[in-house]
Amino acid sequence: MLKVTIEDAGDLARVVHGTVDPSRLTLFSTMKNEMAFLPAWLAHHRSIGFDQFLIWDDASDDGSFEYLSAQDDVVVMQSELGFGDAVLYRDPDGVEREDRVGTYFKIALPHLFFDGAYVGYVDADEFLLLPPGVTAISEVVARLNREGAPSVVASVVEYFPASVSGLSGAVPQTLNGLFAAYPYFEAEKLVDLIPGAQPRLVGKAKTTRLFNAFSVEPKVVRSGWQRVWMSSRAKKAQRFQKSARHKTPLVRRDAQTRLTGSHYANQPPSSDVLLCVAHFVFTAQFAEKIARATAWGAHANGAAKYRYYAELLDKMAGVDDGFLDGNSVAYEGPEQLVAAGLMRW
Repeated sequence: MLKVTIEDAGDLARVVHGTVDPSRLTLFSTMKNEMAFLPAWLAHHRSIGFDQFLIWDDASDDGSFEYLSAQDDVVVMQSELGFGDAVLYRDPDGVEREDRVGTYFKIALPHLFFDGAYVGYVDADEFLLLPPGVTAISEVVARLNREGAPSVVASVVEYFPASVSGLSGAVPQTLNGLFAAYPYFEAEKLVDLIPGAQPRLVGKAKTTRLFNAFSVEPKVVRSGWQRVWMSSRAKKAQRFQKSARHKTPLVRRDAQTRLTGSHYANQPPSSDVLLCVAHFVFTAQFAEKIARATAWGAHANGAAKYRYYAELLDKMAGVDDGFLDGNSVAYEGPEQLVAAGLMRW
């Protein structure tokens, strides 16, 4: 297995389009075949003040690479390694762990270019939302600087239609269009901020609620020699993972502060600011994403969760308002997120 540190990232990935300007407020993401979301994703994050996008493209073949390479404010990186390839990552504290290349690059690639700057991190189906009255991400950065906070946490709120029938047609090309097509969210707190400590997770993600409501449970599938013997690690890998309830979408990159994975930074975040990430899991490309992720197998634990998503979709077919429950609310604006405890400013 390839052994890597943060410093090795520059030898493992290269810039293939654009030039990084360290002075520009930058949003980083790893992507593969995300053309359905790119127009809305770029337009929205430009509108809230990000003026540079650093993208590691994992050999997209759906037009994403060409689209990104045509954008003046986008820098594209690529690598011979794929998202799901395993590496043994040794962090700056000397702790080693096995990780996927996609997670490692999320930690390491921004460190090649930025020193003392805040960097944003969201995936292609995620949209960073600002609190009422805040019009630009630079206002968040300014507040974190005043507080001396190295990062800020966000609630990850999944949006969805009323029924499976709402997962048809094309994926809208604007954020407002996405909210119109998939308007519902769970109005329930997901994150408690704790001064001087990592956040405490509370509540349940929508995916978890749906799995429970439709009795989707882990099943161990044995193939080949695993019919005779299967390790506990292999069995664990086939359990579905809890959906993210939070992530750290803005982190100051310096010698002391860094991401430690997909959701946490190594230093406690601000205890006064809570942002929100709108996560569009359940969209018109949901079935396609399930098929792609299952075939690709690069997601966590061999994309086991997507196998359970497929079962969920089958069970929900024909169920009127199957996505909705007593906590489901149609989104009208960020004031609702504040009222629900999903956002704080």
